[in-house]
Amino acid sequence: MSKTRSEEGVIDVHVHMNPFWRMKDGAKQTMREHSSNYDRSVELARQPERFIDYLDTQNVSVAAIINYVSPIVGYTHSTNEWAAAFRNAAPDRILAFGGFDPRLADNPVAEINRALNEFALDGIKIHPPHQGINVNDYRSDPDTRELDDLATLYKRCADQEIPIMVHTGTSIFSGARSRYADPMPIDDVAVDYPNLTIIMAHGGRPMYTEEAWFLLRRHDNLYLDISSFPPSNLLEYFPEIEQIDEQVLFGSDWPGPMVPDIHQNIETIQNLPLSDRTTERILYQNAKELFGL
Repeated sequence: MSKTRSEEGVIDVHVHMNPFWRMKDGAKQTMREHSSNYDRSVELARQPERFIDYLDTQNVSVAAIINYVSPIVGYTHSTNEWAAAFRNAAPDRILAFGGFDPRLADNPVAEINRALNEFALDGIKIHPPHQGINVNDYRSDPDTRELDDLATLYKRCADQEIPIMVHTGTSIFSGARSRYADPMPIDDVAVDYPNLTIIMAHGGRPMYTEEAWFLLRRHDNLYLDISSFPPSNLLEYFPEIEQIDEQVLFGSDWPGPMVPDIHQNIETIQNLPLSDRTTERILYQNAKELFGL
């Protein structure tokens, strides 16, 4: 019999271990104002072994560190190399997500090759409100033809079985553009690339959860990452979540703004009126199967 979540620990698919020191001053200030312990987060990001020690205290067996490209935050494609190196310090405990923005790459195809092959990233995140692009912009008019490289990314990720994570919902960071918060552009990507695994981060919170629910019911290749909104409100946003419990992944968004320690979110999920099966799937089983752990 395989081990259960209680024996192996929870899998958290959304943890922000980033090179925080590369952030622009305004983004750093947001983190300082809204995170419980920004300085500790910076220390852990510089010392992977201490991050692993932290995961042990939180009953987390594996954590996906979520990095991405963001002009307003200050993260460039060089973050991909940092994420891979951090992951490589403890590859049995860490998954590394990087980012991609075709407008900020001198050679977009070469950047995709580095991310997927040289760095062997476990996933790629697109952050529309921070990047000012929609994930379906490869279908747009000729004025945005440079975004055709998004299609190249999706095809490559589908072929190599590497998931794409998409931020949905608003962001409190200065310069974030909330008109890109709507998850509906994911519909095009899911239709055009049915073999691509897409993780919808944050479920469109707070005002696009109905759209998120529609997409989850429509597309089997789409997962919901429940990070960012308070887990105590999960059933308010998605009251019928047990219907799609094979598509739900636990994410904490730690140490993001207004997110407590990871174990507090885990305990809240465990105390929700959900079946044991659904709780196990959210906290452990779905991520285990998705990432082949």
